[in-house]
Amino acid sequence: MNCVVVVDSREYVTGQAVIKAIKGLGCEVVVSTLAVGDYVISSDVAVERKRAMDFINSIIDGRLFQQASELVEAYQEPYVVIEGDLWEAIGVRGISENSVMGALVKLARGGVRLLWSRDEEGTAYLLYSLSTSSRGLVKVMGSKRKASSIRDAQISLLSSLPGIGVKRAIKLLKIYGTPLNALVNFRQWRFKVSGLTPSNAALIRRILETKFNDEDQDQQGDATLGW
Repeated sequence: MNCVVVVDSREYVTGQAVIKAIKGLGCEVVVSTLAVGDYVISSDVAVERKRAMDFINSIIDGRLFQQASELVEAYQEPYVVIEGDLWEAIGVRGISENSVMGALVKLARGGVRLLWSRDEEGTAYLLYSLSTSSRGLVKVMGSKRKASSIRDAQISLLSSLPGIGVKRAIKLLKIYGTPLNALVNFRQWRFKVSGLTPSNAALIRRILETKFNDEDQDQQGDATLGW
């Protein structure tokens, strides 16, 4: 089964061991500037990778919950992968175990799915498993959605655009009523939907306003937008 993982350009620099292991599993890696998450698996699935010490530090400085909120807003299946020995990191950093337990509960109740890995190779295998299993799931669910309702088709149409996802697609449909009306007013989306970044808004505009090119010259961009 074909495996494609989109990786954020900053994570590509700092996560070379993970990237190498992903490629070793036979996955294609596409580098892009992601507004949310470190890895995108599909239009519904994104992953934030946290090494154990970074996880602890992000609890202390508050980054973790902001990132988690953005993941939940943008993706139907948001994951945080905690890599390494969290308990050792707790001891080194001197944070209360109860604070960490509370953070884990808060993430889970907020809709974030937690995964654990021992090292970079373990993280790579989690990403590989998510990619191969989610593609099969998308294929099955896609056939159901096609036959089930107009509503699902409308959500699928808008959620395929960069940075939109299922939740934002539903919000846009509630605001504008129809996909056509939403697309006609796409320049207003940044002011109507929280968390939609200027880069995603610009990319959506490019998709909707650029004349179709049969030669498919921008292959990396197309691969990224294929989600």
